[in-house]
Amino acid sequence: MNLKKLLFVVLGSAIMGIGIAVTIAADLGSDPMTLFWIGIADQLHISVGEANLLVCAILLTIVFFLDRHQIHVGSILNPIVIALVTDQLAFLDLHALPFAARVALMVAGFAILALGIAVYALADYGKGAYEAVVFTICERAHTSVGIIRTLCDIMLAILGVLLGAQAAIGTLLAILCMGSGITLFLRLLTTTGIHKLLPAES
Repeated sequence: MNLKKLLFVVLGSAIMGIGIAVTIAADLGSDPMTLFWIGIADQLHISVGEANLLVCAILLTIVFFLDRHQIHVGSILNPIVIALVTDQLAFLDLHALPFAARVALMVAGFAILALGIAVYALADYGKGAYEAVVFTICERAHTSVGIIRTLCDIMLAILGVLLGAQAAIGTLLAILCMGSGITLFLRLLTTTGIHKLLPAES
C-alpha cells in the first residue's frame, strides 16, 4: 500500500467533505450527487453521510461485477472519509446570513469540492464510485465521458428532487461548471509541482 497516495486520497476526500458540507449549509442547491444523497437521507431518515455510504456501496458493487479494474483502495476510502467529514459539519447553518453571503459561500463550497476532487484524482488510487460508474458506461457505450457525465448529473438531480431534495441555482452551477473547476485545479496542482510528491509510475 502506497502511503503517499493514501495521504492524497484521505486529504482530497476530506476537502471534498468540507466543500459538500458548505454547499449544503448554504442551501442554494448542491451538486447532483449530493442532491441525490439528500433525497435518500430524507426518505430513509438517515444522515447525508450515511446516504453517501449507501449509494456508493451500491455503485461500487455494480462496478465490481462489470469493470472491477476501476476500483482500488481510494474507491473504498473516499466515501468513508467524505461521510465522516460531512456528518461532523452537519451543524453548519448559514440561513441567517445575507443572501449575497450565502451565494458567495455556495460558490466557495463548489470551489473547495473541485479542489478536493482534483487532489483525490492526483493520487490515481482508484476512481470514486460515481466516476467509476461513468467510465464503465462510457467504455461499454463507446461514448465520451463529458456526455455521459452530464446525462448522469441531470438524472441524479431529477431523482434527488423527486425524493424531496430542493434543487436551486447551485445545482445548475455545479452541472455547468464543476468539470471546468476540477480541470483548473488539476492544472494548478500540476504546474505548482505538488503532483511530484507522489511516486512516479513504474
